[in-house]
Amino acid sequence: MPITDGLTPSEISVRSHDIAVCLEQTTVDEFEILHRLGMAVRLALHLRGVQAVKYDIIKKVAVYLLDIPTTAVASVVELLAEAEFVQLVKEGKSIKTIIPQVPYFDDLFTGLGDVASTYGFSEPEELTLALIKRLSASPIIVDHAYSLGAEKKLVDRVIRIGTQGSFIVSRRARGRDVLLSPAYFAENKDAYADLVASNTSGRIKKVLDLLGKNQGWPLSEILNHRELGGTHLDDPDIAVFQKLAGDGFIPPPAITTTHAGENFFLFGPRPGPPRIPAFKKPIYEAAMAMVAAVRQGQLLFDKYRIHSPRALLSALEDRGYIKANTEAWEQYRKLVTLRVGKLVRSGSWYRFELIDNPENKEAIRLAKVMVSGEQPEVAPSEDIVLALRQGEEYVDSLIGRKRFVKLDRLALDDESKNAIDDFLLRGQ
Repeated sequence: MPITDGLTPSEISVRSHDIAVCLEQTTVDEFEILHRLGMAVRLALHLRGVQAVKYDIIKKVAVYLLDIPTTAVASVVELLAEAEFVQLVKEGKSIKTIIPQVPYFDDLFTGLGDVASTYGFSEPEELTLALIKRLSASPIIVDHAYSLGAEKKLVDRVIRIGTQGSFIVSRRARGRDVLLSPAYFAENKDAYADLVASNTSGRIKKVLDLLGKNQGWPLSEILNHRELGGTHLDDPDIAVFQKLAGDGFIPPPAITTTHAGENFFLFGPRPGPPRIPAFKKPIYEAAMAMVAAVRQGQLLFDKYRIHSPRALLSALEDRGYIKANTEAWEQYRKLVTLRVGKLVRSGSWYRFELIDNPENKEAIRLAKVMVSGEQPEVAPSEDIVLALRQGEEYVDSLIGRKRFVKLDRLALDDESKNAIDDFLLRGQ
């Protein structure tokens, strides 16, 4: 019986996407179908609502924005065509134009998962998907990974690939090796409650409460001012912020601008139900991208400051656009690549306009809740694609975490370290 028998086509697609995002352009010999599926999901998410577009432009978007290797683009597009998510206009065997017809919500993930599954996953791919599904529910002791039905040698190889590719995080806690997934805390709000309950000193509770009330705050602002929400932060507090962001707990999106450099935007417990369906993760990612964009304008602006992020998002929801300014191009263009909206140019001024669909409306509502601290038709042109390579760059949250872990961090105090270790050891 295949190890992936317990996974739905939708779950297979979601987990493949997470893996592809973390791998970026790294090639893994054993991941032929899995990586191709993940790249197809990632491209499909960016093609929803797009009109007919030249294949050469799609190739540039795939390579320069989505970290899809040049040699893989054609096979990824062919997979989308097989799922009937795009129509291909060809001259002979050459693809000239793509006409996207990508569905929303779970239909996207189910359709691609169904098609990819007909190819048959290799044993390493099946084991990887099964392990990532297990880790999305809870961290596990590494010994428990050997109970998934594969040989120890193969399990060790998959764990090694996962840790090097950053879609698995390996930690040593009280003499035991613990594995977790960066997707775990994004999908499981109750995990935060468990983590808080494990900390007798209250320091982790303090940090998570502050993040919950100040979602998307730039780490640079926290480090520079040593306070958040009017609360002073000492060195052990700062170390907890860095630890949670760097070890897979809170994958931080990153934005790089010419005037403010690279900044990581930290998020705490996700508002909403205890667990979100995996296929709704793109909505959560879009909401984080919105929050990061408005926090950039609120706290790391150049000339045009956002005084009320919630009011700005409410205006976008109500009237469908944000008033034009000269910084909008840099500030909102990731939302264009995510197909949340489009930028309409007038000279050097740009107005951000919402693409009206149910996923984007849901993302706005979630972003409004996040910035409040509550718990509860234009195809890309070649010029736009080339311009996206300059100035501000938005990095997906999983890749942002990967970059963050390379930075120097303060050491955790013993109480906080023990609290996190105890939590990880309980999550079996």
